[in-house]
Amino acid sequence: MIKRCVALMVVVFFLSPIFSEAQDVKDGDGKTTLPDGSVYEGQIKSGAFEGKGVLTFPNGDRYEGGFSGGKYNGSGELDYADQRQYIGGFKNGLYDGQGVLLYEDGSKYDGHFKEGLLNGQGTLSYAEGDNYKGGFKDGEFDGAVAVDSAGKPIIIIAPKIPAGTKKKL
Repeated sequence: MIKRCVALMVVVFFLSPIFSEAQDVKDGDGKTTLPDGSVYEGQIKSGAFEGKGVLTFPNGDRYEGGFSGGKYNGSGELDYADQRQYIGGFKNGLYDGQGVLLYEDGSKYDGHFKEGLLNGQGTLSYAEGDNYKGGFKDGEFDGAVAVDSAGKPIIIIAPKIPAGTKKKL
């Protein structure tokens, strides 16, 4: 069970580079096709994506939400072609703040992110019914408690790790 938990926790946060190559569109609302075939439609300021917009990638990934400095910033929704979905906060192109990450197998993480990693309080729910509630730090369990589908605790996955040590699950 723990290996499965860790494998699901390893989420690829490589967002395709957010381009600031919209020089062909004047400030304001516009639509532009980027050299890689991505299409951006939304607000542009000084040649960069700024404000609300939609960025669709050639592979089918699609982001709709806030941009600042050409990167995902503020609240948004990122739909992946492989059926994953993230809805929540972004900062400098990474998941940040409160959000919900839906996995292609039906599992879900609902909680806090920081710099693209699960950080803070959250719940990791597997499609089969197991849940892990509690703290997460740098993408790992930090005192999360497993509960069955009725909400009864099963086992403590990992106690709080003393400062200065690092324990992998």
